[in-house]
Amino acid sequence: MKSVKKFFALCLSLLMVFTLTACSQESGGGSSDDPSQKTVKIGVLVSDTTSAEALAFKAYYEKYIQSVYNVEFMYSDELKDASAEQSAIDNFIANNCQAIISFASADRPAQIEKCESEGIYYAVATGTLTDEQYEKYKGYAHYVGAIGPDLAAEYQAGYDMAKHFLDQGYTKFGMFTGASVYYTEMHIYRAAGMLAAMCEAGKGTYEGAEGMAIVGKIMGEGGNVNPGKIGSVEVNGVVAGYDFDDAWYGKLTAVANDPNVEVLLAVGSGQVAFAGFKPEGKMLGDIDCYTADSVGLMEKGTLNYLAGKFSASIGPVFAATLSAVYGKPVRDNDGNALALSQGYWVADNAEDAKKYYEVDSSTTEPAYTKEMLDTLIGASYDDFAKFVAAYSFEEIQK
Repeated sequence: MKSVKKFFALCLSLLMVFTLTACSQESGGGSSDDPSQKTVKIGVLVSDTTSAEALAFKAYYEKYIQSVYNVEFMYSDELKDASAEQSAIDNFIANNCQAIISFASADRPAQIEKCESEGIYYAVATGTLTDEQYEKYKGYAHYVGAIGPDLAAEYQAGYDMAKHFLDQGYTKFGMFTGASVYYTEMHIYRAAGMLAAMCEAGKGTYEGAEGMAIVGKIMGEGGNVNPGKIGSVEVNGVVAGYDFDDAWYGKLTAVANDPNVEVLLAVGSGQVAFAGFKPEGKMLGDIDCYTADSVGLMEKGTLNYLAGKFSASIGPVFAATLSAVYGKPVRDNDGNALALSQGYWVADNAEDAKKYYEVDSSTTEPAYTKEMLDTLIGASYDDFAKFVAAYSFEEIQK
């Protein structure tokens, strides 16, 4: 009799275990091996913590992505040099981050080497590696890749902006070349693109150079652009750097108010550099991002052209990083990491700028939603590339 009771007790126990397991699976408990059920901690390296662009990127990650994915972002302080970047990576590792997304570029090769040696996934947001760097790191097991405007896209952004005003008949320009004097390639290529468009329209050369050769000219001048005539087009004033002292503001004021300047072109931060000094009637073009302030400046007619990064543009690089953590890295047929270019949204009127900003600033229905990014988890390199290439506002809205 006792053996019968033990048999029934054993059967009852097995039945309860089976029932509890089944209920757990039906209620969405999932397998303990399902990576999406575990919180992924991602460190974010930043060299800018205060600009409108930096804040917009952070809001997309923290207010949207973090609310719809099982991830936690850990941000660095504002990093100004390679040593600070290395310290931040050490801190991320100590806090059990599984991956790092970098907006800081003081020493990207050192960042990649550090993450590879520590077994931490690493990706570049809103930027690219040089061709030489990519050749070296494209096969690293923990290098996810880079998504952002490449230097050709930066050149084109500058070219398109200058051409927009040249096509309207303007021939006298002032320029703000930002960090070109710090050898920031992004700003040098944008400035070169502007000058290239002037060469075509003015039927001249910039100090003997035209097209992409202008990049070398600017590099050879310490990152400076020199005022002068380019055929029938004139560059009558140039300001560079971010000194933020009285002398710097004085130079900006002088160029903005120069009667021989019709159009002010900025490689970035043009709304900060020129908007407060620009007399009514002069044109202003900038390469930056979409904010409430930029929309307001366009509505007032102070800002007339804006090529802007959209905050959700950092969505695909997040998806690629998460996919790598899940054990599904996005690689081409040769096993190489991502290297994809992504351009800007361009507005030359307040209506478009407002439309772009409304989507770009949304923390519930941003340009790239979870449903869209989910299609990239474990996607092929070709499918990933097609997704990123369709970056225009109209293409994304479709």
